[in-house]
Amino acid sequence: MDGGTIEGTVIPAPRPEFAPELRPTDADPAAVEAYLDALDAASDAHAAKHRPPNTVRSHADGWKVWEKFCAEKHLPVTSGSRRGALRAFVHWLWESGAAPATIDSRLSAVAVTLRREHHIEVDRETTAAARRLLTDYVREAAERKEPERGRGQAAALLLPELRKVSAACPDTLGGLRDRALVLVGFAIAARRAELAGLSVRDVTEDANGLVVRVNVTKTKPREVAVPYGSNPLTCPVRAWRAWCAAAAAALGADVLDPDSPAFRAVDRHGRIGGRMSSQAAGEAVTRAGERAEVALPLTGHSVRAGMATTARQAGKSREAISATTGHAPGSRALDAYLRTVDRWGEDENALVGIGL
Repeated sequence: MDGGTIEGTVIPAPRPEFAPELRPTDADPAAVEAYLDALDAASDAHAAKHRPPNTVRSHADGWKVWEKFCAEKHLPVTSGSRRGALRAFVHWLWESGAAPATIDSRLSAVAVTLRREHHIEVDRETTAAARRLLTDYVREAAERKEPERGRGQAAALLLPELRKVSAACPDTLGGLRDRALVLVGFAIAARRAELAGLSVRDVTEDANGLVVRVNVTKTKPREVAVPYGSNPLTCPVRAWRAWCAAAAAALGADVLDPDSPAFRAVDRHGRIGGRMSSQAAGEAVTRAGERAEVALPLTGHSVRAGMATTARQAGKSREAISATTGHAPGSRALDAYLRTVDRWGEDENALVGIGL
């Protein structure tokens, strides 16, 4: 599709996947406006295809809850741009027993869906007002000594437990898969969806170890250099190679297809299947912890929390850790990991080194 011109200025044609069936000309301003409207719609549809599946599901689930709330309260779904409606939503969710993190996620879903599907922009102060009410509810609940809602932060899988988990993985196809999944997941500070989304081509060999490209992620893609571990038991490079060799042999191949999933289902008979779901990846971490009789209740997020915490304990900088985890500078989520370590540091703890 060719571009048009306005007052002698060339309008570049949109990329093919964005191209609506309209073409602006300098003689018809209305056509230009229609073209731009169509381009907005086409580009929104294109961008939606590339949003992480977990994010799409979370927003869809949150919007369904918002629709239910609006039906009960006889409100239009478009009322999410009003602070009274959002505060009422927070109160309704809180009274239902929802966890603070769930309520925060629901607020995000309302704002995003209104903007993307209803072309209604929710003012930041409006959502901030709703979140301040949530903060007040959390504070008051703590003052009343009510039990904390939700699962809380995932237990961090630290090195002593990581060694136990790796040692407890049997040398079966499923055990080799689990060891590689846990150790690679730890090395790249993976979310469970990131582990499930990896393909073989995303993990490339290097003289120093592996280079892992994390493409399926909530944030922007990142590339993580994974060196050989000093302890063979917890070396992600060796674990990855052992799993690949065993999986290829089980499939009757010399090497794995680069486009195949990095981590695949393995049934109780040792038969290899397709790509693991994000839930299955998380469950594999949980089972690996139970197999090793680790006291902590591990989840798929435990490898991510464990890497960030362990790296901070070893004195790694915030920049180095965030480059691996993919956290944005100033991330509150990263702060939560680092505080568990920093609160005991001489520079951060006012009581350390004062002669108590």
